[in-house]
This record gives sequence, structure tokens and C-alpha cells, in this order.
Amino acid sequence: MKSIRRFPSREELRAMKLREVIRCASERFGKFGYDTVSLDDIAGDLGVTKAALYNYASNKKDLLLQCFQMVTEDLITALEQAGQQEGTGAARLHRALLAYVLIMTRRDAQYLWTYNKQMFTEGRGPIVQEQRDKVDRLIRRFLLDGKEDGSLRADLEPKLASLVLLGTVNWMGIWYRQSGPLSAEELGEKIISEAMRGYLT
Repeated sequence: MKSIRRFPSREELRAMKLREVIRCASERFGKFGYDTVSLDDIAGDLGVTKAALYNYASNKKDLLLQCFQMVTEDLITALEQAGQQEGTGAARLHRALLAYVLIMTRRDAQYLWTYNKQMFTEGRGPIVQEQRDKVDRLIRRFLLDGKEDGSLRADLEPKLASLVLLGTVNWMGIWYRQSGPLSAEELGEKIISEAMRGYLT
């Protein structure tokens, strides 16, 4: 006898709809730019009224923050997965940073790095900072592992090194263009290798 699959609960349905709202907003912001996209545009793509969007976001800035949270959750997941792989701390750090670059240069994510300042306004700062701190802690873990296994310099300062490495790859989100001669992966490999060169034993 075929098992009967239960209907999603009200909370599950809301979560599914919210994910679709965020996905749609991210794609439109990434394609046309945050400043030129209106809530009416997003509602039109979804086939709902603008009033219906207010069930999921209080305004466009709130929707931008939710897009940021979705992308940073993807970043954190990618870093955690890199940490579970085999290899030295330096090798896992390189893989983690490359995974980071590939997510942050996605069309639905790259625009976010231009709007960090806006996301710190109206009480949103603590939420953004919490996500950033999670990323920083994961990068520092790779750096500490590399010091311990000898693949990274023993005198390396993890806090400073994390700031330098993240600063380097974050800038790629600002200036990288998908129409350029190198793919995000090719360019990411070159930039990460250069950034890490001074930390390797």
C-alpha cells in the first residue's frame, strides 16, 4: 500500500513561500540592481499583490537583509563542508576560500557586497555582524589548524590573517565581472594563492 504523504503545515507553507520570495528578489536585484527594482516588480514576478509581500518583508531594505542572510547561510554551509574534508589546514583553507568566492560572485549574490552599509542601518547591524562573525570564526579555525599541523607559519596571527584574507576575497565581489576573460573559479584560484602565499611554510 502506498504511504500517504501529509500536507505541509501552515508554518512549512509559509517558510516555502518566504524562500520563493527571497529567491525571486535575489535574482531580480542581481539582474537589474537593488536601486532600480521595486516591490511591485517582485510581486509581479511572483504573481501576487504588493500587499501580499508585506507578509514576508516590512519594506525593500528588510527584503535585502533577508537576501543577505540567505547568501551568508550558503557561505557558512560551504565553509563548514570544507572543514570536514581531508587535508592540511592550509589546503582546507584554500578550498574554503574558493567555495566562498564561487558563492559571493553568483549573479543572485554579488550585488549584496555593495549594500553592506545600508544593511547596518535601522537596527539591522547586529544581525549582519553575527553572520560575519560566524564566517570569521570558521576561517580562523582553518588558520589555527594550519599552524598546528605545520602547513601555515607558526608565528601567524589568526585574527589579523582572517581579516586580510576575507578583505581580499570580499573585494572580488565588488569588482568582478562575469563578462571578463577569466571565470570566477579561475580568478579566485589566482587571488587566493597570492593572498595565502605569505602565510604558507
